[in-house]
Amino acid sequence: MKKSIRCLSFFTSYKLMLILLALYAVLLAAATFIESRYGSSAARAVVYNNVLFYLLQLLLIINFVGISLKVHLWRHRKYGVIIFHWAFAVVLAGALITRIWGYEGIIHIREGEQTSRMLTHQCYISGVAESKGHSVNFEFPVEINSLFTQPFSEIISLEDKKIRIRLDKVKYSSLQNGDHLLEMSLRVGNDERTVFLSGKDYQVGEPENVKVGNVDISIAYGSVFKTLPFTIRLQDFRLIRYPGSHSPSSFESDLILISGGTVREEKIYMNRVVYEQNYRLYQSSYDTDEQGTVLSVNNDTFGTSVTYIGYAMLLLGMISIFAHKDSRFRILNRKLTVLTGNRKTIGLSFLLFFSVSVSAQEITIRDLQKSALPMSLADRWGQLQIQNPSGRIEPVDTYTASLLRKIYRKNSFHGLTSEQVVLGFIFDAVYWNSVPVIRQTNSELHKLLGTTGREIAFNDLFENDGTYKLAKFVENIYMKPVSSRSRLEKDILKLDEKVNILYGLQQGKMFALFPCPGDKNGKWVSAGDDLSAFSGKDSLFVSKIMLWYSDESIRSYATGNWETPSDIVGMIDVYQQARSQVQIMTQKRLKAELFYNKANLFFVSAVGYVLSGILLLTAILYFQSKPSRWCKWTVRFCIGTIISFFFLQTCGIGLRWYISGQAPWSNAYESMIYIGWATLLAGLLFARRSSLVLALAAFFAGVILFVADLNWMDPEITPLVPVLKSYWLMIHVAVITASYGFFGMSFLIGVLTMFFIVRNNKSAEIRKLRIINEMSLHIGVCLLVAGTFLGAVWANESWGRYWGWDPKETWALITLVVYAMIIHARFVPKLRSDYAFSVMSVYGLLAVLMTYFGVNYYLTGLHAYGSGDVPPAVDIIGLVYLVITVLAVIAARKRIADSLSN
Repeated sequence: MKKSIRCLSFFTSYKLMLILLALYAVLLAAATFIESRYGSSAARAVVYNNVLFYLLQLLLIINFVGISLKVHLWRHRKYGVIIFHWAFAVVLAGALITRIWGYEGIIHIREGEQTSRMLTHQCYISGVAESKGHSVNFEFPVEINSLFTQPFSEIISLEDKKIRIRLDKVKYSSLQNGDHLLEMSLRVGNDERTVFLSGKDYQVGEPENVKVGNVDISIAYGSVFKTLPFTIRLQDFRLIRYPGSHSPSSFESDLILISGGTVREEKIYMNRVVYEQNYRLYQSSYDTDEQGTVLSVNNDTFGTSVTYIGYAMLLLGMISIFAHKDSRFRILNRKLTVLTGNRKTIGLSFLLFFSVSVSAQEITIRDLQKSALPMSLADRWGQLQIQNPSGRIEPVDTYTASLLRKIYRKNSFHGLTSEQVVLGFIFDAVYWNSVPVIRQTNSELHKLLGTTGREIAFNDLFENDGTYKLAKFVENIYMKPVSSRSRLEKDILKLDEKVNILYGLQQGKMFALFPCPGDKNGKWVSAGDDLSAFSGKDSLFVSKIMLWYSDESIRSYATGNWETPSDIVGMIDVYQQARSQVQIMTQKRLKAELFYNKANLFFVSAVGYVLSGILLLTAILYFQSKPSRWCKWTVRFCIGTIISFFFLQTCGIGLRWYISGQAPWSNAYESMIYIGWATLLAGLLFARRSSLVLALAAFFAGVILFVADLNWMDPEITPLVPVLKSYWLMIHVAVITASYGFFGMSFLIGVLTMFFIVRNNKSAEIRKLRIINEMSLHIGVCLLVAGTFLGAVWANESWGRYWGWDPKETWALITLVVYAMIIHARFVPKLRSDYAFSVMSVYGLLAVLMTYFGVNYYLTGLHAYGSGDVPPAVDIIGLVYLVITVLAVIAARKRIADSLSN
């Protein structure tokens, strides 16, 4: 009896919970690296679909439920806590139902055709066995991975004969077309034959015919067709592209669904689901000739419903937790009130928001100023509209800035605007080709070119006879796989791209100012492009206007009168207004974007945050040692300044949203800007309780904005791919990214707490920081949970799968598990101290950094946008954590010494 009680006590202990959560996180992390190295099928075989992994999740459910019963949460009326934790059990139950009974596949239809079959995602070993007029069909699901051959052996009966089908060996993706090659053994009685099968996902395998013991067997490996209880007919498929671009803006299919005696028409496109009986249809892809469509099919009504119930329980539980007067968050808030003497509570509004040297070329600054266009005329050019390569209509000012950033890594060049530099290469190439404006810092590449310095000139890349120095290198590099290219080879390709940009500008290309008449995609062209689509006066205007401007500008350099060149720019503006086939920017939006470009609000906010944060931190620390009225007013001034810069950054985010017409958190640059904003918001929420927290949040937000401003993050506004055009995605990214701000603030509070421990600060101050830290983590975890399940809803509404174990979503789950461990560690006595909590909150941020940086740059997946090209910030992060580790060790020794002395 005692052993049973002891065993039950262990299975419902917090210690086991932490062990299970830690093991869960480690297995998930290992799976992402296995997937990156060996493919998703290997990760599923080793971890995700492993029976032991299911057992681990079952133990977690038993532990969650057992603890809630053990500590009598129901008796204490903590219904929100019960609902929140039991919701995870419901979500896992829904996932299990999906795994067992759900299935998915694709439907390919050409225009004018109809079908009532789907091709399964699951691969099967299937076929038919015949003997003496009798036959039997067989179909067995099988998982193939590159790590090991999973055991597979089945026996089928045909009359009095037993047919054994066994998988002996697999050669993963061994054939040229990527098919898997399976070595199968077929046995009937004492007769055994070996047969080789090839196939892969979403491909019907070619059957192999073999005779074994008087039994004719036809066997194949691959996906199979399943009959649907309805018929689909494709009336029309349409691909809508961004103006002047090959990039798709949307693609949609007009369908006719025939089920029994009912016929109905449906239009399906990305993020719009069509429901038919228990099936859901999603727009997935299309044929290259745009005459056929590919639809994803999902049958998982029960599993999805159970999972959505779990998501609803999570939301209800979170609201209840913050609303209940005896919840952990409210208790912490009351303790903080006692410590600070501030009676105002923290609201829940967070749930509602979402010296370069050029002497070698003998080019002086004065020479540059003399050769450049006057600033007023350059600004006039900047107000023209242009179509960038992705099809977006934008100001010339925006476009030239993106070109100069790519070439020189800055928005200006020795006091010259981007318009002056780019137009210089277009209209005065002879001079500008000698100007060292191309950023190049690879020393090995300098040796190849015979150059020095941080910048080189266009002419430095060509021999005296005009031969391009990098031609052979570039040709050889492109013949190599991307994964095997060295750092030097990558830099050569980057330099080659810059050279091609400048060369294209000089050839009259890459400057699409002129709407192409009659183009259905609204394409704009450059004066040096193929102008055969133009005729009459339009042809004459487009082909001659740039040459005319060039001639007039030469005269203007001599006379100083730039009136005629300015008039020519005005003519181009009038032509654009009259001939554009697509909606161009309104004057209001154009002026807004020009102001956004010039104001540089995020950089200004970054400087303001850092300086104000440092000054506020200095004033607070000085005030603690020597209280004075001067320090008090300095603190108030800094807080007011930080709020002003926060308002400025908010205006910048809103302005970018207005300009682009889409939520500004769709790429790395925008998400960093938003994380900085969320970090400062987190600091403001706790500013009344601790000005120190606000100082740290301001400094950290400024650093984040500075990182976003680094040259490896592109601030260009780009159109969204079709799958990202979803309000679910907009909310998902806003909420989940906001959680990173609170985790970042907890990181800073943890570092400050360790610093205070080393300095022998009063325990009351450390205790206050601990409470704020824990409250911040509670908010961050709730935002992360909400953001994660909102992302699952988006995925389910976009392509029919609410969870696919993509590395990004897996690491988001790992982050949630890590912070769940930190929050619950207080129930284990050895991890209850303020020091332990601070250390965990500091190192917990590594999971966030891996989710944000690591997945994007080290792993592969649907969310990875920079795999293989690691940014310099990663090295800085490593150095920061090295310093923090030293601080943690010193704080630990100081804490041990203090405990011994007491």
